[in-house]
Amino acid sequence: MASLVIFIICLILYILDRFPLATVAILGSVALIVCDACTAAEALSGFTNDIVLIVFGTEIFGIAFHESGLDTLIVRFIQKYSKGKGPDELTKRIILLAGTIAAIMSAFLNNQVVSALMLVICRGMAARSEELDVKDITLPVIYFVILGGQCTLIGAPATLMASSISENMTGYKLSFFELLPIGGAFFILGMMYIYFFGYKRGLKIWKNEESERKEERSDSIKVKTIDKRKCIITLTAGVIMFIMFITETFSVGTASLIGALICLLFGVVEQKKALSKLDWNILIWLGCSIGMANVLNNCGVIQVFCDRVITHLPVNTSPYLFLIVVVVLTTLISNLIANTTTVIMILPFAIQIAEQFGWNTVPFVIGITMAAGLSILTPLSCGFIGMTMRVGYKFKEYVKYGLNIQGMLTSLTILFTILIYKF
Repeated sequence: MASLVIFIICLILYILDRFPLATVAILGSVALIVCDACTAAEALSGFTNDIVLIVFGTEIFGIAFHESGLDTLIVRFIQKYSKGKGPDELTKRIILLAGTIAAIMSAFLNNQVVSALMLVICRGMAARSEELDVKDITLPVIYFVILGGQCTLIGAPATLMASSISENMTGYKLSFFELLPIGGAFFILGMMYIYFFGYKRGLKIWKNEESERKEERSDSIKVKTIDKRKCIITLTAGVIMFIMFITETFSVGTASLIGALICLLFGVVEQKKALSKLDWNILIWLGCSIGMANVLNNCGVIQVFCDRVITHLPVNTSPYLFLIVVVVLTTLISNLIANTTTVIMILPFAIQIAEQFGWNTVPFVIGITMAAGLSILTPLSCGFIGMTMRVGYKFKEYVKYGLNIQGMLTSLTILFTILIYKF
């Protein structure tokens, strides 16, 4: 119970935004240790998580990407084909083009890697244009990454986990394009929402930080010249990482560290400069927050909550009502802890209950998979949303910006699952 109280207090402090994220996360970790809710190793276990390694490695790779001038080439390409009349039209077209590219990549590559790359590109575009602001384009583009990742089996780790659990328990395995009908529809609807409504909503949410944003831009507006030697080394590091990603020679985090190490060893960027530019606030926050989430999961509090919600349903429960319950429950929990962990917690119980009632388990596998993968309301749901804090978003801004689209995606997950699959 102590771990749950500490976790809730940290969430409140995140939302109030009175203290730096890293400070709150360290406070939570220390409180868990002092209250004897876990050991120091358990509280700090998040620092060995692949997400933290990915952020650390890709941040250094991103700095090298900038130092070599490669981001200048990509930025020029996107800006060349997204010209518009006025800053608003330019920004929306860039979101559309960069987001579409990101979504396609995310469907066939690890979405954490795609997110890290797009974060570098978005920051580069904003630094090179007086008409662009990094906060206006980054979060929408990362949403596109998430939407694209939900179109295929390999697009998101939570989907792979759900397919594995389903195959082990029922013999049913998701095909590569199983989610494409729903995921493709969500991508189109999400794209339309972001283009016509999301952009204006974002301006209203973070418009009060205009002076801070201009100050940030003035520090990063310097354009790096293209260094051919550094470009070749950085591209080589990127290709090596890519090969390791698709061959799964090492974990994504380890591959990211190897790519970063190549850039450091061959002088694309100096170690002192790279470490000075790393966002340690986000790295510490991620490590401590993941550790707290692990402790919360291991103590069984969330599992007990799920069990009580699911097992207290009446005997004559409708399968449609049960689907609504598990989808909403998955969305809520996935926005507090990693969505892959949520799938591991909820899907086995949902399958068991469905089998007891004699229902088809496939709709519940699909509904839970989509709900977990599309949880975008907080940076706690997945590491690559947490990465975007690097550009200056505050915790409460994620909730304000994503509330409408989260409600839309959750509702459509329920509706499309009911319409497409038989119970």
